[in-house]
Amino acid sequence: MTLNKPIRVLHSFGSLGRGGIETWLMNILRLHSDEIKFDFILGKLGEAYEEEARGYGCRIHKAPPIRQLSKNLSFLREVLTNNRYDVYHAHGEEFMGDSVKIAAKAGVPVRIAHCHSTKLARGKKGFEMRIRSLRHKTIDRSRILSHATDILACSSDAGRFLMGRHWGIDPRCRTLYCGIPLEHFSIALSKWSRSEFRNAHGIPNDAIMIGHAGSMGPSPVKNHSFIIEIFAELARRDQRYYLYLAGDGPLRPMLEQKVMEMGLQSRILMPGLCDDIPSLMIHGFDIHILPSLQEGLPVVGMEAVASGLFTICSDTITRDFTEPFSQRVLPVSLEVNASIWADRVEEAVQRRISVEEGIAIIEKSPFSIHNSLSNMLNIYKQRLQTCL
Repeated sequence: MTLNKPIRVLHSFGSLGRGGIETWLMNILRLHSDEIKFDFILGKLGEAYEEEARGYGCRIHKAPPIRQLSKNLSFLREVLTNNRYDVYHAHGEEFMGDSVKIAAKAGVPVRIAHCHSTKLARGKKGFEMRIRSLRHKTIDRSRILSHATDILACSSDAGRFLMGRHWGIDPRCRTLYCGIPLEHFSIALSKWSRSEFRNAHGIPNDAIMIGHAGSMGPSPVKNHSFIIEIFAELARRDQRYYLYLAGDGPLRPMLEQKVMEMGLQSRILMPGLCDDIPSLMIHGFDIHILPSLQEGLPVVGMEAVASGLFTICSDTITRDFTEPFSQRVLPVSLEVNASIWADRVEEAVQRRISVEEGIAIIEKSPFSIHNSLSNMLNIYKQRLQTCL
């Protein structure tokens, strides 16, 4: 094996929709590195990024759903056996032990289990989840330790969730942060004026816009219902406050019903998915709110920093995010009521900085997309060198 050709990587996860993992990998593809070649094995097709990924030369394999575990693993074995991948890179929280075991048997030299969360199934509960949690801590963890060459996580919290006491002890364990592309923020700054953007998106020019971007389900992990309660308190205090909830999902009808019941439909904008978060944050938002029940590593929080926004977030969010950006982020307990959160939002509205200052903060941190690519390549290369 030599390293004078692109490293062939098979990434495994659910779909190429507009999620955090997917957007991060697409942003790496957009850097056009000639050192790597990505393919994908997915459980679902027909999502937003597929056409673009194929345009970059990525081959996409459709696997049986993970609930059909034996068929899913059999298909993975076939794909890995029929293709000469240098790296199998599994993303998720569970069943990665099974897949890296298959990759080991197929002779893939680099086998990575990469955790992106701190809960299974976004915190879903019930008897089935208790069984899955037990399997996650025993069988899956044991198989990762036996068959993975590298064990990665998007944050220290996610790493400890995946590997328990082994995180920080096993030398294969390390964080790989999901960085963001900063040029998008420079482009967005010059693309619009504040008034032009707000007029185009139905935002009053004098509005104080509380902003949030995140998936509306299937689980309530982004805590939209609490965001609406916080905003209701702010709306009582000042008629200039508006709330912008960018995103979509199965919980959206319930959230819209709550907004109507509270009589806030004229003050809350819920436009669905947004394909230009930098412009929205720079020109639309005045402050960013993130009261998530849990986050592996909030990419949207880094986007807010780059946009110059101040973020009020829950104290459940990993310190890998809150500590490097302690001057731009205020963690607040989810145990306190909406009125206290509203106080913190009001106090922080004036703490916005320029986009140029925000970009500079990210550039000096490990959270730029160029650092992500560099660190990813180093992990691949270091492990492949041991196989020569």
